[in-house]
Amino acid sequence: MLIIPHPQEPFPNFYNDLNGSLQMAWKMLGRATKDRKAAFRTPVMASVSDDGPQARVLVLRAADIDRRELIFHTDTRSGKADQLGKDNRVAVTFYDAHRKIQLRINGIAQLHTSDTLADQQWRDASPNALRCFSAPLPAAPCALPSDHDGSEATRKTVAAGRQFFAVLSVGIVQLEWLYLHTHGQRRALFCWHEEQWKMQWLNP
Repeated sequence: MLIIPHPQEPFPNFYNDLNGSLQMAWKMLGRATKDRKAAFRTPVMASVSDDGPQARVLVLRAADIDRRELIFHTDTRSGKADQLGKDNRVAVTFYDAHRKIQLRINGIAQLHTSDTLADQQWRDASPNALRCFSAPLPAAPCALPSDHDGSEATRKTVAAGRQFFAVLSVGIVQLEWLYLHTHGQRRALFCWHEEQWKMQWLNP
């Protein structure tokens, strides 16, 4: 029987490059804001509550490299909105199984409800994406859960939800990069300090 050897996994250009790794992280974040199938599209965000850590999956709406900021949408009636009002430190974890890259981000969250950013995000989002803000109180007990009747959402049908819509921005303070490779992993830490990124390799 002919045995074909498995080709060695090639090393990417950013493998031994701190700046290249950071640029790749931002590239993947940017792609996730446009591609619904991108792995970084739906990260897990953790916040702190009176009962301990709370984590949930959110949809990444925008990533601003110049402001070091991630943008999500949330409901002002949600538990996380209350939690962030008491402690606005958050952790956001992204993982791409295909590229074998994990990002662990620590940052400071801020809720925007009636400013320019919130207005713009509301205008730019599709009615279907905004439908949930017109639904009953999130996580409240109910009979058969349903947030819509199957009809297509329109600007008119979702308008009432604007009062509960908020933009959740996360200012990145620290980013930890992990790239998994069969012949050697790469872990790096990027911290924003004195208006620039301080970067260093870490033991995997």
